[in-house]
Amino acid sequence: MRTSIVTRGASLVLATLLVPAVARGDQRYYGETYNASIAPVGAVDLELWSTSYAAPRAGGVNLWRHQLELETGLTDHWDVALYNIVVQPRGEPLQYEATKLETRYRLADPGAWPVDVVLYLEGRKEWIADKPWAVEQKLILARDFGRLNVSVNGAAEQEFPSGGGIERDYEYAAGTSYEVVTWARIGAEAFGQWSRGPEAGAPWVAAHWAGPTLSLAFPRGWLVLAASVGLNEVADRYRARAILALQF
Repeated sequence: MRTSIVTRGASLVLATLLVPAVARGDQRYYGETYNASIAPVGAVDLELWSTSYAAPRAGGVNLWRHQLELETGLTDHWDVALYNIVVQPRGEPLQYEATKLETRYRLADPGAWPVDVVLYLEGRKEWIADKPWAVEQKLILARDFGRLNVSVNGAAEQEFPSGGGIERDYEYAAGTSYEVVTWARIGAEAFGQWSRGPEAGAPWVAAHWAGPTLSLAFPRGWLVLAASVGLNEVADRYRARAILALQF
């Protein structure tokens, strides 16, 4: 009897996830690039991120990074999110890496301006690195042309190592995707960063990636799958990311 109930319950959950759904207003389209979405007011979104990083050709280690995000909309234009992040270098145990607090603010209703604009601010506390604090600012621009979406991001990050000074990163991401059916969207994105250490006269180091994306919507959430390859020696050879969002 109990086995039958469990089996039916699992079948119901699976069927719910597989039922095609209309595109969601808070659905994410890309693995790295942010489109101009905001979490719905009053709902709580649980997002599970898993990313595999292959060591750069210039040297490094393979690792997994997992994030657990809780996100909610405060108004139609403003949301907040809390991240808990763990990392696992190859052959080593999981380590709690960082805590992040993020907020986004949409300047106008979707489609009210020629380009949708969202402002993003993030604070991060790292626990296992020598960069215990970091702040990131991001500008998110996006526009829909019928079923086609184009999104562009620009970001600046400041990290504050325990030894003093400031490490600076400048990042970009750009993606385009097409809604094949109401519940499935395929696309591609490119992204990269320029980083410089805190030492006086430290050189800038650039890394760039590009690859395909797939975004699927279902009745109470969405799933993004993305893969990218490194375009230069210092970039990770590849990244593979899955983001599963469930709304409560």
